Amino acid sequence: MNDLSDISEQVLRAAEAIIAAPAAQLAASFREALQKFVSSDFGIASAAVVDGTGRTTPRYSAVIYWKGAEQATEYPEEIPADRVAVVVEVYDELSPDRLREAYARIAEVKRLTKAPVPKGETRTNITLGVVFASKSLVSLDLLADQLYQIDLATPHKQWLDMLVVASVGVINYAVQFPGEGLAGDFMPPAEGALESPAPPAFYVTIVMRPTGVGSFNKLVAFIVGHLILFAPDVAKKQPNWKSMLDGQTTSAITTLGFQPNLQGQLVAVPPEGYSGKYIPNRPVQIEDPHGEVLGAMQFMRWQTGGVILMAGKLPLEGMLVFLPNLKPEYLRVVKRPTHQISPVLPISQLEFSQFLSNIQQRTNLRIREETGGIVMEKFLDEGTTTPFIARCTLSLLRIRENVLADAKRRDDFDKRFESALSSLMTARKKSKSLLETWTSHRERVASGEAARLEGRDIRVLESINKQLSDEFESFLNAATRAIKTGVQGLYMFLGVDIGFLFKKQSAFETGIERLRRTDAPLADYLVEVRRWTERLVLLRNNMEHEIWQFPKVVYSASNGSLRVTEPEVSGDRVTVLVEFLLDRILCFFEEMITHILQRHLPVGSTITEIARSSRAPEAPERFRITLDRGGEPPWKISYHTSQFDDT
Repeated sequence: MNDLSDISEQVLRAAEAIIAAPAAQLAASFREALQKFVSSDFGIASAAVVDGTGRTTPRYSAVIYWKGAEQATEYPEEIPADRVAVVVEVYDELSPDRLREAYARIAEVKRLTKAPVPKGETRTNITLGVVFASKSLVSLDLLADQLYQIDLATPHKQWLDMLVVASVGVINYAVQFPGEGLAGDFMPPAEGALESPAPPAFYVTIVMRPTGVGSFNKLVAFIVGHLILFAPDVAKKQPNWKSMLDGQTTSAITTLGFQPNLQGQLVAVPPEGYSGKYIPNRPVQIEDPHGEVLGAMQFMRWQTGGVILMAGKLPLEGMLVFLPNLKPEYLRVVKRPTHQISPVLPISQLEFSQFLSNIQQRTNLRIREETGGIVMEKFLDEGTTTPFIARCTLSLLRIRENVLADAKRRDDFDKRFESALSSLMTARKKSKSLLETWTSHRERVASGEAARLEGRDIRVLESINKQLSDEFESFLNAATRAIKTGVQGLYMFLGVDIGFLFKKQSAFETGIERLRRTDAPLADYLVEVRRWTERLVLLRNNMEHEIWQFPKVVYSASNGSLRVTEPEVSGDRVTVLVEFLLDRILCFFEEMITHILQRHLPVGSTITEIARSSRAPEAPERFRITLDRGGEPPWKISYHTSQFDDT
C-alpha cells in the first residue's frame, strides 16, 4: 500500500483487529471497529428491525441506525425500519449455503414498509444490505456466480448490496452507461428512481475487486457514502470516505450484469448485449441548413424498447420532443462527458426512423444518413457456440479489455490481433479445404468417377495434384504468418521478444536462457513448441527458397481394383500433417496470447481455466479473469499434447 492517508491507515488497523478476533467475538469486534468511522448520530447494534405494520425481522449481526434527536437507546432490541440505514450479516466462514441464508435475511429487511421521503428532501430511505466474512470456503468467483443466480430470481429492491471477504476482496455492483466503461459503485436507487414509463438507461454489473487487506476500507467507504445520502443534514460530521480508499487498488473484474426494462425492473442483460455480440446501428448526422454538423444521433436496442444516444452541440431534450406519443418522462436525459443518453423508451427501430422524419419535417435541421448502410459480412458458418470462435476471439478480446484501458493502445493491439486472427482463419480454411479435396477425390476414385482401369492401364479423369499443392502452400504461408508475424508481433507490442523461437538452434538456446530468468514457465513451453514450429518454418522456407515439389498422388491397381495413395510430406500423410500443425497452432495462438495478457493484468487479477464441464454452451470460453488471491486457481502456461477441442 502506498500514499495512505491517516484515515485510510486507521481503517486498515481496525480491520486487523477484526480479523484477529475469535470467532465468538467477531460480530462484536466488527461493530466496535465500524463505530469508530461513523458519525455519533448513528448507532450500531445487534438487533431486529420492525416496521409500522408490526412486521419484525430476525436479529442482525450489525444494524446501523439513525439515533435522531431522541438519542435512541444504545443497544435496542428492535429498531424502527425508518431509522435503519444499513444491516450487516457477519460470518467467520462464508459458504454458499450461508450466503443464501444471509441473502434471504437481508431481503426481509428490504421488504419492510418505510415512510416515503417527503417531497423536496434530497435523501434516501433505502436500507443497505451487506455480508462480511473473515474467510470463505469457496472462491470469490463462485460467490459472484451464486450472487448473480440469486439476483435473477429476486426483485432488485431486495438485492444484497455488497459481499466482503476480509483480506481477499469485495463483490458489489458497478454502474456503466452506454458507450462508456465502468463509472463507479452502484448504490441502491431511491424509491421511484427506476419507475416507468421511462427508467434511466444504464447497466449494473457485478464486479469482483481484488482489494486484499484493504477490503474493510472499501466496505467502510461504501457505508459512509450511503450514510451521507441517508442523512444529508449530518453529512459534514462523517469522515471523508474517499480518503479511506487512498492507496487501495481501483481495479475491478467484471462478470455478468443487468439493465432496467421499461417496467423499471433490473433484469439480466441478454447475451447479444455483451461486448463482441452487439452490432450497433450507424449514427445519423444532424446538420444546419448550411451543412454544418451539429451532432450525431444513434439508436440502441434495449430490453423492451430502445435508447437514443447523442453527441454534439444540440441538447437531446430538444430533439426528443419530436418523438411520437411524447410523455414528459421521456425528456429525462442523462448528460455524460462525451454524449447524452435518453431514458429507456418504448420505441423500435422503425419508430426511431419516424422520429428522425419528424425532426426533418418540422425544423430546418437536416438528417443525413449514410446511404450505403452497414456492410454485415458473414464471418464464418459458426458462432460463439464453437470453441474456436469463443476461445480465439471472444475470450481473448474480453481479457484484453481489462489489460488495455487506453483506447489508442487498445486499437493498436486490435489491429495486430486482427491481422494474426486473419492468418489463423486462412490456415484453418485451407486445412479444411485440403482435407475436403482429398476426401472427395478418394471417394470419386473408388466410385470410378475420377479414375478407372483400362486393361492394365490407369486413366485418371481428374487430377488434384496442383490443387493439393496450392492448398498446402497456402496453409504453410498462413500458418507461419499466424505465429511468426501474428503472435510474435503481439508479444513485441506488449514488450516481450520471442523472435528467437524462429531462429537457428544456437540463437534459440541463448534466447531461452535469457527468457528463463524472467518467465520460466513460458521458456519451458517454448522449448516444447520448438519441436513443431521448427518443422513448420522449415517446410515453408524450403518451399519458398529451395527447389521443392509437392509429391504427387499415386494410383495403383491390385486384383482388378483401383487404389489411390495420399501424398506424404516428411514422413506423414499430408492431411495428417496439416491437421496436426493446425491443432498445435490453435493451441499456441490461444495460450500464448492469454499468457502475455495475463502478465499485464492489473495487480490483484490473474487468469483461471474454466473446467470443460463448466463452460457455457452459448460461449465455451476456456479462460476467465479471477482474483490472484481468493479466486479460482491461477492458470499457468504449460505444454500439452491434447487436441484443441479436448483442452
